[in-house]
Amino acid sequence: MMPRGRSTAWTVGNSRRRATIIALSSLALAPVALPSAAQSVTLAQVATIHGPAHLVEVHGGRLYVVSEKTLTLHDVSKPEAPVTLGSLTLPEKIWGIRVVGSLVYAAADFYGLAVIDVSDPKAPVLRGRIKTPGQAKNVAIIGTTGLVADHMSGIDIIDVSNPAQPTVKDSYFLEGYARDVTSSGSLAFAIDAPAGIYTFDLAKSGPVEPIGAQQSARAPASIELGVDAAGRLDLAVLVGGGLLQIYDLAKPAAPAKVATFQTPGTRPVRATLRGRRAIVADGREGVQVVDLSTPSMPSLVGSFKTPAPARVVAASDTHIFVATGNDEEGEVLVLAGRF
Repeated sequence: MMPRGRSTAWTVGNSRRRATIIALSSLALAPVALPSAAQSVTLAQVATIHGPAHLVEVHGGRLYVVSEKTLTLHDVSKPEAPVTLGSLTLPEKIWGIRVVGSLVYAAADFYGLAVIDVSDPKAPVLRGRIKTPGQAKNVAIIGTTGLVADHMSGIDIIDVSNPAQPTVKDSYFLEGYARDVTSSGSLAFAIDAPAGIYTFDLAKSGPVEPIGAQQSARAPASIELGVDAAGRLDLAVLVGGGLLQIYDLAKPAAPAKVATFQTPGTRPVRATLRGRRAIVADGREGVQVVDLSTPSMPSLVGSFKTPAPARVVAASDTHIFVATGNDEEGEVLVLAGRF
């Protein structure tokens, strides 16, 4: 049941589909126990974008929504009134995306790495692609180099200096099944199942090899990086094994697990970081906000119970975008709040 509140509805869309946007002016949140030392977070729903999604990313006033093989762009410069822009469908399921300027790099299963030009957001176009050996799960971009987490080959190093013709430069085989990869500066961090976490430094010359590798994670499925107030990389949050797993990155070559945290839903799906807050898609329990001011002592500071299970989240400074439902029926909720 939706909380009580006044509402206004818009209909937006493009030639392919239409979406109803519902903005609510006042919403009550279910109470949540909060630690006295942490400032609580209040979230309120302000809009809904109808349609299933399993990935969401927000950059520069645009929301990138992936549903199976299709990437759709929305203008969320006014989050209370999203506007659907354009879309592009690839031959295979899109497992992960990275947005860099006017390009979207998409890890698209057996199709490999696709480079999508979104300079005209109403008409995205495929600029180039390269097949990787197995299933491409996600990609990190460092300068003109792409690192693709491939389920079979590990980490494939791709030259993307020419988006129309990406080429393979190198590859590093991981011990398990590559799940995710992300980056900050010249550093990239990859995870594999069942327990691996690897650090790569692309500032080093020679063959691409990890500067650190360990088997301390628990069934990791995704990884997000966090920076301190000065913008220095200092922590990572992995989701897997029914837990948030918090790592100290003071020594990037030797990430140190400092805490684990079980969310109310007990099976967190994905997380994103905004400052010292982890925003978690927590399945049937909706969205959880976890304070990481003291990484070794995570604490729950807010929540929002979604009407359908929360699958994945993205966040700007003032809004959370959470995909709920399943592959057939779902929607993206827009939540307002400061984190």
